Amino acid sequence: MKLNLIQALRALAAYLVLIYHIRAIELGEITKAGTSESPLVGGPFVNGWIGVDLFFVISGFIMVYVTASKPWGISTARDFLVSRAVRIYPPWWLFMGLMGLYLFLAHGVPWDAEAVTRQENTPFVHVINSIFLLPQNSFPILAVGWTLVHEVWFYVVFAILLLAPRQTLPILLFVWALGVFFGALAGLSAPYVFNFTHLAFAPVTLEFIAGGFVAMLYLKGVRIFPLIMLLVGVISYLAVGWLHGNATMFTLEWGRVLYCTLPCAILVYGAACMEGRVQGPALTWMGRLGDWSFSLYLSHILVIGGVKVINPVIANHAEPLLGLPAGTLNFLRLGTPGILDNIVYVSVSVVAATLVSAIAFYLFERPVTGFLNRKFKPRPPKPDNVGLIETGSP
Repeated sequence: MKLNLIQALRALAAYLVLIYHIRAIELGEITKAGTSESPLVGGPFVNGWIGVDLFFVISGFIMVYVTASKPWGISTARDFLVSRAVRIYPPWWLFMGLMGLYLFLAHGVPWDAEAVTRQENTPFVHVINSIFLLPQNSFPILAVGWTLVHEVWFYVVFAILLLAPRQTLPILLFVWALGVFFGALAGLSAPYVFNFTHLAFAPVTLEFIAGGFVAMLYLKGVRIFPLIMLLVGVISYLAVGWLHGNATMFTLEWGRVLYCTLPCAILVYGAACMEGRVQGPALTWMGRLGDWSFSLYLSHILVIGGVKVINPVIANHAEPLLGLPAGTLNFLRLGTPGILDNIVYVSVSVVAATLVSAIAFYLFERPVTGFLNRKFKPRPPKPDNVGLIETGSP
C-alpha cells in the first residue's frame, strides 16, 4: 500500500530544504547589495535544514516497512541493497554530473580542485568519493550529497541486520542506537563527516533508527490518538524551524537530533496511522510532489542558482531591446531595494524547481529505476509494498 501521507511529508521536507537554500541566496545578494532588507520568507523556513531530519526518520520508517513481509536472509538483504542502489545512484550521477560540468566550466576543475572543495584534496579522490558517496574531507561535488552519504551507510547497516532473525530487529536497532550514542559521546563523531569513523557514529543515525521503531509500532497495529499525534507532530516540527536560532556546530552534530528526532517521529507515526482517513485532491497533489521530491532535492541547487543568474541577464537584454529605461526590470535583479525582486526570485525558483523535478522524475528517474529494477531484480515486489519501494531516500 502506498502511504500517501508519508509521501506528503517527503514533499514538505523537500520544500523546506528548497526554500531554505533560496533564502540563503537572497541573504547573500542582500548582503552584497549592502541593503538592510530581510529575505522574503521567514518562519520555519529560516531553519529549513530540518527537512533533512524528517527525510532521515522517513527513511528509517520505510526500510522497516518495505521489508516487513519478506523472508529475512541473504536474498532479501541482497535485493534490498540492489533496490537502494538503483534508487539513489542513477539520479545522483545525473545531477552530480551536471554540477561537475558547471564546475569544470566555471572553475577549471579537475585541475583546480581547491576552487570547489576548499580543502586540500586531489581531484581524482574527490571525484571518486563523490561518485560513490563516500565520506571525505569536503562536501561532494553536488553539496546536498552529504545526506546521501549517510543514507548509503544506513542502507548497508540495515542490510546486515536483515541477515539476522526478524524477531531480533528491535534488539538490533537498540544496540545500534547505543553504539552510536556512546561512540558519539566518546568523541568519535564530528559536525561534518570526514571519514568512516565519523559516519559510523554520527548522531543523525539515531533519527533513522527512530523511524525504524515507528514503523515497528505501526506494523504491530499500535494506533494511539492518530489525529492528535499528527497535529502535535506538525506543530512541534514546524516550531523547531520557527523558534530555533541560527545553526551552530552543536546543531550540526547533536542539536538537530535533540530538537528534531521526537517531533519527526511523532509526525511520521501520526501520518502513517491516519493513512486512508485523509482524502482529497490536495493530498493527491502532495503525494505527487513527494514522488518528485528526490529529483527536487538533487536538482534544486542547480535550478535556483540558474534562476539567480538568468533573471538579470534577461533584464539586461530586454531593457534595450524593448526600449525601456535602464532599471525598469529591476524586479528581475535580486538585491534591488524593495520586495518585488524577492517575490519574483522566490516564485520563479519554486516553480522552476518543481517543473525540473517533475520532468526529471518522469523522463529519467522513474524509467531508469524501473529498467534497472527489472534487470537486476527479476522477482517482482509484493503488491502491498510497491508504493513505497520508490520512496526510500531524500
